[in-house]
Formats: sequence, C-alpha cells, structure tokens
Amino acid sequence: MKKFLAKLAVTTLAIAMFLGIGALGTTVQAASAPAKVSGLKVAVRDDDELTLKWTKVSGATGYQIYRYDTSTGKWKKIKTTSKNRYEVENLTSATKYKFKVRAYTKSNGKTTFGSYSATLTTYTEPEEVENLKASAKTTTSVTLKWSKVSRATKYQVYIYDTAQNKYVRKTTVSGTSATISGLSSGTTYKFKVRAYLISDSGKNKYYGDFSDVYKVTTTAKSSSSTSYIGTAKAKSIALTDAGATESKVYDLEVEKDKENGVVVYEVSFDYNGYEYDYTINATSGKILEKEVDRD
Repeated sequence: MKKFLAKLAVTTLAIAMFLGIGALGTTVQAASAPAKVSGLKVAVRDDDELTLKWTKVSGATGYQIYRYDTSTGKWKKIKTTSKNRYEVENLTSATKYKFKVRAYTKSNGKTTFGSYSATLTTYTEPEEVENLKASAKTTTSVTLKWSKVSRATKYQVYIYDTAQNKYVRKTTVSGTSATISGLSSGTTYKFKVRAYLISDSGKNKYYGDFSDVYKVTTTAKSSSSTSYIGTAKAKSIALTDAGATESKVYDLEVEKDKENGVVVYEVSFDYNGYEYDYTINATSGKILEKEVDRD
C-alpha cells in the first residue's frame, strides 16, 4: 500500500508539473514574450561611432543588439544590455550600416525573446575636411583646395558674411577645390568647408564636421593698375554740370594732378561770361571742388 501511495504521489507531481500546477496548488505561469522593440534610431552620429536608442519595453530584462555583417551576409549579435541605448564604436566613416534590436525577459531560469525591431539602415558621417588653404588669389577671387575625404559625395564651401554676422554657403562642388569670385581687393575673408554623403536612396544627406576656419586676404590693387576715368570723361562731367557744350566754351583745359595723395583732373573753361574751375576725382569721377567766377 505504501509503495502504491508513493507511486501515486510521484505520478501526481509529474502531472501537476506538466499542467503547470505547483506542489501547493498554485499555477506556475510561463514567462510571456516581451513586446517588439520600436523607435530604433540614431541619437548621436559621428564619423566612427553611432549611438543607438529605442523605446523601453515594459517588463523587459534586457536587449540584444544585432548588426548586419556584409562580409558574411548574416546578422551578428554585438551587445546585450539592460539599457535602451548603446554606442556602437570603431565604425568606418561615410559607410552604411544596418541594425536591429530585440527585448528579452528572464523568469524561473528561462529566457524569452520578443520580436526583432524593424531594421534601421543608417550611415556614419564623412570625416572632417583637412588641409584647407588657398592655391591662388587675385584682387577679386580666391581659389581654395583641401584634402579628399574618403567616400564623400560632395563638399560645401562657406564664407563668413559680416553683414549677417554668420557663415553662409557660397558653393557646392564634387571636387577638392573651388574658386570664390566677386570679392573685394585687399580684404580678409574667412572660409570653412565640410563634406557630405548622399544615401543610396538619394533622400538623405549626412554631413561631416567643418574644417578649421581658414583666413585669406585678396590681392590689393596696385597704384599702377588703378583705372582712371580719362580726360575726355572728366571734361564731359564738368561741361554737363555747367550746362554747356564743348562747342560753346572757350579756353577749355584738362590736366591730371594729385592733391592730398588723390589723383584728380583739373578742368577749366570760360562760358557765358563766367570762368569755371573743376576738381574731379580721377578714379570715381566725383566733383570734389567747383568754382565759378565772373570773367
């Protein structure tokens, strides 16, 4: 009888365990799978690091992070963490990467996994532009050049705008040089350049860090190359101001001179009973001085 009762007890316990009923009549609940991870995105982007972030899963013990390995064509687990954030390091600049994450729970020594998140396809930034300098300059332009950035699609050149008190984009090029025109002679300008990568889909751009600021001064105009308005133009300016024509004036004279370091044209003539004397800026054509005396 004792042997029968012992066998009955063992059998009852086995049935209870099979049905999920504890020794004291309590039900042993199997661990439920955690929810699917959502909101996977890049929180911080760099040229060699990507910080991933996702929405916390209620009740999750931790998370497994996977990266797609292009060399094997398989997903590889790279980290198990209890946090909903992870910094992936030692990556290649301007390169595409794929990630996915799943949550898991542990209960009664058993690990239960949730579904994988949607795959996140993203890119690292291009590296910072280096060795920015001027390869040529004139009185109105500067030609800049810099070192090539691996896998970059294009480059943006920025100039500091003193009127707006900020840097503004001047041009975008695919090569490693750019000529900036329309500048003033003998003037110092500040430039910086950054590279960017266009995604395979063409919808997204990923920008690298700006280069160090580079200062360059355009070539100043030399006095020998200064352009003057000429005697004919100076004469015309004076006659027009007096309301006269050359055929109706007398003793018309035009001389180039220099006053207080400024090159000028001295124009004089007699007209309508008056003597006119003009001093005209030889570069701008502005009337600097005018005298009218009765003849």
